[in-house]
Amino acid sequence: MSLIYELTEDQFEYLSEIVFRESRIKLSMNKKALLQSRVMRRMRILNLSNYNEYIDYLNSNYAKEIVEFINAVTTNKTEFFREGFHFEYLRDIVFPSLESSDEIRIWSAGCSTGEEPYSIAITACEYFEGRENPVKILATDIDTNVLSTASEGIYKADQVAVMEAELLKKYFLRGKNENKNLFKAKDNLKKMIHFARLNLLDEVYPMKKKFHVVFCRNVVIYFDKETQKILFQKFYNYIGDAGYLFIGHSENITNFNLRFSNIGRTLYKKD
Repeated sequence: MSLIYELTEDQFEYLSEIVFRESRIKLSMNKKALLQSRVMRRMRILNLSNYNEYIDYLNSNYAKEIVEFINAVTTNKTEFFREGFHFEYLRDIVFPSLESSDEIRIWSAGCSTGEEPYSIAITACEYFEGRENPVKILATDIDTNVLSTASEGIYKADQVAVMEAELLKKYFLRGKNENKNLFKAKDNLKKMIHFARLNLLDEVYPMKKKFHVVFCRNVVIYFDKETQKILFQKFYNYIGDAGYLFIGHSENITNFNLRFSNIGRTLYKKD
């Protein structure tokens, strides 16, 4: 089977417009190679020979294939305890201030393969060790494939290598024999986290209660400025009084005139 490896400009614009319409992720022309490789992945799975065949297939099976297409295009880079000062702040400042709460609600928005919500859960377990742990974590992502990985909670040795050996042993089970390089999150972590698919562009989110803390790190950077403002306003609405927003190192909300106070590097508190 002969594949056409180069997206034309028209094909790129057509597909990138679909990506933007469905996810508000804006793909500039320097992302052409990325889009090509992700579409080719779907073409191989579907046994299609060229990009036009894929576009026809997408349009003919839109309701089903659009989920797979967005899954393929979405970038999912994450790691355990990424930007570690966030978890130190959670442990040293946030949890002590919320100890009297019957339930501490945390939302990991754009949770990818789960390293972030599991890191939050470990931080909570360490802080509340020997006491009732009131932390409940909602972890959402638009990509159903990464959500499946996250809910399984199984990671390769190189993925957990950044974690302290003591924590790894305490909160993960190591596989045996042919699975010796795999590590599975223990049930006490998994029961703290509810994984669910959510498109951040949905007009209304299904959550009924507000959150004490929202993690949305290195997610909104992929959206245009107008969409970023809308999303940050939504996060504000879903954060309770004096709640916290943690964002990524390349993100900034100071230009959006929202009622957040900057309390540290990429750390904000609702006014």
